[in-house]
Amino acid sequence: MMIHGERTLEDAILEFTLGETNEALMILSQLSQNQPGSIDVWRALAEVQLSANKISEAEKACLRALEINSDDLTSTVSLARILVKKGDKKGAEEASVKARLLGWKEELAQENEEG
Repeated sequence: MMIHGERTLEDAILEFTLGETNEALMILSQLSQNQPGSIDVWRALAEVQLSANKISEAEKACLRALEINSDDLTSTVSLARILVKKGDKKGAEEASVKARLLGWKEELAQENEEG
């Protein structure tokens, strides 16, 4: 038997995958309090909140992830998607441009490692 406080990010992802969005949000909320420096927790929380149409909460979680790493490609892409849903066209365009630049930087870094 698992004690509620011991739930993991993987548990939250599984619950979400099984369609248990509220359970996933509860786990992720607890994890965000217990692991406030975990970018993976904030990314997941933003995505689950976005899917639940909790746009302002999703934006806050995504911005928290970007506080941890402002050059995180995944969080930047999520922010663009959140801002589109929010109706912030200018912000979404800015986030999309930043995401493209980060993607290119990653590609160049991989090419340099391989070459």
